[in-house]
Amino acid sequence: MASDQSAGHHEEYDDGLVARLELLWGEGFLSPGGAEEVALLLSGVDLTGKAVLDIGCGIGGVDLLLARDHGAASVLGIDVEAPLIRRARDLAERAGLAERIAYRQVEPGPLPLEDGSFDVVFSKDAMIHIPDKAALFAEVRRVLRPGGSFIASDWLQSAEGRGAPEMTQLGEALGLTFNLATPAEMVAAMCDAGFQDVALTDRNAWYRDLVVEEQTRISGAIKEQAIAALGQERYDRWVAAREIQIVAVAKGYLRPTHLRGWRG
Repeated sequence: MASDQSAGHHEEYDDGLVARLELLWGEGFLSPGGAEEVALLLSGVDLTGKAVLDIGCGIGGVDLLLARDHGAASVLGIDVEAPLIRRARDLAERAGLAERIAYRQVEPGPLPLEDGSFDVVFSKDAMIHIPDKAALFAEVRRVLRPGGSFIASDWLQSAEGRGAPEMTQLGEALGLTFNLATPAEMVAAMCDAGFQDVALTDRNAWYRDLVVEEQTRISGAIKEQAIAALGQERYDRWVAAREIQIVAVAKGYLRPTHLRGWRG
């Protein structure tokens, strides 16, 4: 996932976690929605000939879509976890897109990229791991060219969700470090960084149905594959974690959200 801007980062996306997420969401994807969700995020935006930065590229499935399906001239994917970068590079090479898609492992903190390097900065469900949203958005704006756009989705939480036991239990059950902002906090951080025409689109209703469908697949269609890949104990923990996630989404605490803003 994306640079978390905190000291002492340790790798959280081990082979077991990656395996179960790919079983659920498809090769190259660590978050839901696949090609349809990426297309919805990019609705009305033409990437043809554009230089795109993907913050928190994970294992690269999104980058194939940005280059192959949406016409980006170049994509640079960055992530703090070396094993994910290796997987992403391999995926791009197998897809024959290595000349247009590059990857770089980065350290938490400021982006090691020149000012005004990109037409578009993209991120899909990775900023949840970054605690300092204000610093992140300042960096995003810095590396964008004038008139460039920031297009992202992320896991947010409602104000009521902050401190809710389900949200605490979810992070513990998944074994991941979460730093969730509220929608109001994200808007304020983007505006303070100087973005214009900031817009958020709440996707809780979409995921409220999808997360139940996902759990049905985990308990049915992909159950045997998941147990074979993970072992029974890890599979059981995964199912239990997903039950907590279903409750958090249903209560409106966990709110997948699309974000957009432009650099003037």
